Parts: sequence; C-alpha cells; structure tokens
Amino acid sequence: MQKFLLVVIPTMENAYHRLKDFVAIPVPIGITTIAAVLEQSGHRAGIIDGDAEDLTSEELLDRVVRENPDYVGSTSMTATMDLTVDFYARLKKRLPRVKVVLGGPHVSALPTRTLQDHPQIDVVVRREGEETIVDLLAAAEQGRDLRTVRGIAFRTETGEVVSTEDRPLIEDLGKLPLPAYHLLRYDRYRSYGWNSWTSGCREPIGVVFTGRGCFGKCNFCAARVVFGAGIRFFPIERIKQELDLLVNQYKIRVLYFQDDTFTANRKMVNDVCDYLIEKGYQSRLDIMVSSRTDTVHLPTLQRMRQAGIRWICFGVESGNQAVLDRMHKNTTLDDIRNAFRLANQAGLSVAGNYMIGALGETWETAMDTINLACEMKQDYASFAITIPLPGSELYEHCLQKGTPLPSWTGFGNVNSPPIPLNENLGGEQLRELRRLATNRFFKRPGFFLRLLWRYRAWAVITDFARAYLALRQEMKANRY
Repeated sequence: MQKFLLVVIPTMENAYHRLKDFVAIPVPIGITTIAAVLEQSGHRAGIIDGDAEDLTSEELLDRVVRENPDYVGSTSMTATMDLTVDFYARLKKRLPRVKVVLGGPHVSALPTRTLQDHPQIDVVVRREGEETIVDLLAAAEQGRDLRTVRGIAFRTETGEVVSTEDRPLIEDLGKLPLPAYHLLRYDRYRSYGWNSWTSGCREPIGVVFTGRGCFGKCNFCAARVVFGAGIRFFPIERIKQELDLLVNQYKIRVLYFQDDTFTANRKMVNDVCDYLIEKGYQSRLDIMVSSRTDTVHLPTLQRMRQAGIRWICFGVESGNQAVLDRMHKNTTLDDIRNAFRLANQAGLSVAGNYMIGALGETWETAMDTINLACEMKQDYASFAITIPLPGSELYEHCLQKGTPLPSWTGFGNVNSPPIPLNENLGGEQLRELRRLATNRFFKRPGFFLRLLWRYRAWAVITDFARAYLALRQEMKANRY
C-alpha cells in the first residue's frame, strides 16, 4: 500500500509575528480525518504539523524528505497559498517523483487556476476529501484513468488541466472514522489566550464538530465551496465516542465545538449537553462554541451552561443594519442585542466577532459597529477587516468590479495590508478604524474591572500587559 504524508506548513510566524503566543494552535481536524480514512482503507498515513511542532519550513522539508512518501498533501487556505506552493516547489526538487495533492477551500474555489499556475501541484481535491482521496489512490493502484475519480482536478501528461465531475457530499457523516489523533503530537495544541482567564488552561484542547456546513448566505464566507449549502449533522453516538476518546485518552481540559452555528439544531445541542452532564465532563472541561445571533433560545443556553459550556462567540459582523443587509447576514440589530442579553442571563461568557470594511461601509457605519461592540455586555471582542476570499460572493464582486487584489499572502487578517472594497475607505483608514475599535473596546475601565471580577485576575492582568506590548510592536512595524 502507498504512503501518504499529510503536512501543516508552518505559517504562524508569518501570519502573527509577536501576536502568535495569543492565538490558538488548532487541532487539524481536516487532515486527521483524511488520515483516518486512509488508514481504514489500508494505506499508510502520517502527519507532520509544522506549526504545532514549531518547525521552520526547512526543518519540515527535511522531515518530509526523510519520510520519502508516495503522496504528500495539505489543506489550502488563501492567505497561506503562496507559502504552500513555495514549499512544494522546493520539495519537488528533492523528491521529484512524489505526488502533491492539495485540498481545502482555496483550491476548491480555484482548482484550474491552481494547477495552471503551479506545476508543482499534481492533483486538487475539490470539496470534501474523505471519499475522494481513497478513490484517487485506488485509481492510481489499479491503473485507472483519473477522469474516473469524481471531485478532483489534475494535470495530464500533455499538460492539460482536467476537472472531473463533482462528487456528491457525504450524507451519512456517521460512516467516517474518528480522526487519527494518534498521528499527532497532541500535547502541542492549544486554545486562545483568553481561555486561561477562566480555567487557567489552554491545553490540551479537543476540537469537535457536530455537523458540517452552515445555513447562512453571508457574502464574505467561502465555506459553501467545501461543504455546500445547509448543515449535515453527525450522529449523536459518534459525537459521544469522540468526546470519550478526547477526555479519557487525550486528557483534554479545553473543548471547542467548532461548528459555525452550534445552536442551529436545538435537539442536537440538548443531546450533547445531556451527555456532557451524564459523564461528568462539565466539571472537567472549559468549553467554547460559536453561533449566530438569530438561533439562541434561553432554556437551551441555560442547559449549555449547566453542561460546562463557558464561552459563546457570536458572529456579529456589523452594527449597521444596512451593512448587515448588504452582506446577506439575515440578522438584525435586535437579534444581536437579544442574543447577548440572553447569553448573559444564562451565565455564559460572551465574545463578539466584528468586521470592518464590508461592502457599503463608510466611516460612520464602521463607528456604528464600534459603538455597538462597546454597548454590548461581553467579555471579549475581535475586530477583523473584511477579506474577499475566493469562493465567496464578495470575491466574485471584486472580479466583476475590477477591484485591485493583492497576491494570496495579502489575504491575511492580521499582518497584511487591508483590501479596500469601498472607494471612500482606503487601506490606511481601515487600519485606523481597527486600531480605534481595539483601543475603544479594550481600554474601557469598566470592561477591565468586569474581567477582574469575573475571571482569574492575575491571568487577565498578565495577558493584557503582554498583549499591549505585542500590539505596540506590531503597530510600530506597521503590521496592525
């Protein structure tokens, strides 16, 4: 059987610089699930996570060469695409025969362009990869034409790029094996810095999905290019098995349900909460979820808190209704205020994710967002500048309008120059608004006193002091 090595190319230093200690190193669920189906089908699989193992690109390259795999692959994200193709160009010089396979949102959105621009990439796996990757390796072993493999794009011997028919989405997610956690150095993964405010722990962290996809239609989101429209849920028994494995074998202290909208399926939420309580996990874990503001229900939020869920992160995006409408968020300012009120009433810690620079944004509408963030009773907030990711409606809008777009490295959220989408807000104005939002929100005395009262005071003070110094250095380097 063939050997497939899955790698995470190190990007933390390039993306975050002095802020990297504050961000999470997430468990790479995508490639660990791919590794699991490869092992299930009899192939040899391995994982090297350059970020988690704190490797340089050269160190990772040496490791891959020593492994000498038949195939090597990665998940592609737009902001790291330039680093990814550079890594594989160097790898091909040392291992010319190795086949390079990329999956993920970026190449799912731009499969043909990826292969045309980058001869070092041999195959693109579009959308979900578990069934496709097994079929791809079977076709190679059997000598089948790759045109028979649904859901890929590849380059023929003559240089022609061929894109095969779409593979249907996996309807029965329960048939997927549990992720191949045993292939990871599991102790190297961690949550966000602010998780330490509550429990004092950032690791070990477990990441679990109760489903795939989202029912939202936000114009800035590219999730549909991989998972399609709507949500497909894992069976509750599989979720229970994964929770047991993570708690009992990997001894996790922090758990993140990484669904875009954890509260979308109220029955699923209640079933998960019942199991957490039944097993006593609510007293052993610091749990975080993400959600939309139009899916909250007080009794469900209260049950979540009883089950050990501490943090809920809402995708607010904007404090201006016209901007929300234009991004097709399908939420209202009343939804937002109600969600924060109910989450606080349930005893949850609340975080809000906000966005500056969406289509139709002006200085005044951005100030509406900043004012709303400061109005809401919440324990953390993040302020991002809108990015038109390939696969999103926003990216297509930019192409149609001729909006200047940078190289892929310029699609990052922290250390990349902003991409202006509106004529009245240039890059420097967007940066100024993000700085203003950060300063206005985090420098409020009442907010800081709230954190000291609710959380471990020394952890909060230490975190704020370190973050302040790091942000000053990033601003001095003109990266934030």
